[in-house]
Amino acid sequence: MKNLNILSGHFIALRRSLCLWLMGMAASATAADVQFSATFQAPTCQVSAPATLDFGAVLSSDIRQGLSLADPLALEITLTQCAGFIGAVQRPGITVTGAGNSASGDFLFRQATSQAVNYGVRLVTAAGVVVANNTFIPAPADAASFNGGTRTIPLKVALSCGNQCTNAATKSGLLNASITFDFAYQ
Repeated sequence: MKNLNILSGHFIALRRSLCLWLMGMAASATAADVQFSATFQAPTCQVSAPATLDFGAVLSSDIRQGLSLADPLALEITLTQCAGFIGAVQRPGITVTGAGNSASGDFLFRQATSQAVNYGVRLVTAAGVVVANNTFIPAPADAASFNGGTRTIPLKVALSCGNQCTNAATKSGLLNASITFDFAYQ
């Protein structure tokens, strides 16, 4: 039995030329550059609070007796549309700012245009800590409840004359105070 492979020599040559052609195709391919871009947004929340808190007409004698401190108004600062929790690095919360002073012991928020002397607005956290100007209050948050969620920071507000209630210079009149709550990480 005789085996004739007449085309076997041609197949080897054909295979070699096909391999050379494929290598030439691979060598002639051009490189492609890909540019990536991203915008990193600072993690944030929308902060909301009542526009005003009106204590109404208050007797200065009630303030001197501590009745406002005994029955403070509730103030809830609400954080909504929260995104970008970085709590493992920094705590989310609010920074409280406003004019006032601590001449009466506790920090009392009041504007210089107020007619009342030694009276002010006393702001306290849920834990009972008196809040002063430039105070950071952390939000109760974790990654699961923060991103896209809503968080509330409860505060208490009262009118006070601190340790100046018996001072002869303490007088009643119009009291104005303005407090700003900004979202911040610390």
